[in-house]
Amino acid sequence: MLEPTDPARYAALVVSETNELRAGTDSPELTTDVCATEAATARAEQLVGRSELDHAPLDDVIASCAPPGGTAAENLSRAAASPAQVVEAWDGSPGHRANLLDPALTRVGVGCVVDTTTGPEQMLCSQVFLG
Repeated sequence: MLEPTDPARYAALVVSETNELRAGTDSPELTTDVCATEAATARAEQLVGRSELDHAPLDDVIASCAPPGGTAAENLSRAAASPAQVVEAWDGSPGHRANLLDPALTRVGVGCVVDTTTGPEQMLCSQVFLG
């Protein structure tokens, strides 16, 4: 069962769980970024109904959000799982874990939407990092 079902609350918990993971490393706590959140939300909305979660180029995010180091990264998820379980799954994937713990990435935005187009209710999220 999906819990919480409110996309904004779910997204906030993904950020919190990510910072909890980073706390045990040399990576600084991520600051929530409005531009990254808007980009992540738009990205999540674009993926509703698609069978595959494919990453898109982040050139537009870099251009519009102007991260200080000129870099961006993205993690995607669609699951009927808790935010903690989503971050745990990302932590178990080398590429996603690299994004979660990269000390050069210092800002984050998470956008989530409920997706019922592929079966039971799931939360589809994009996590956009800036550095």
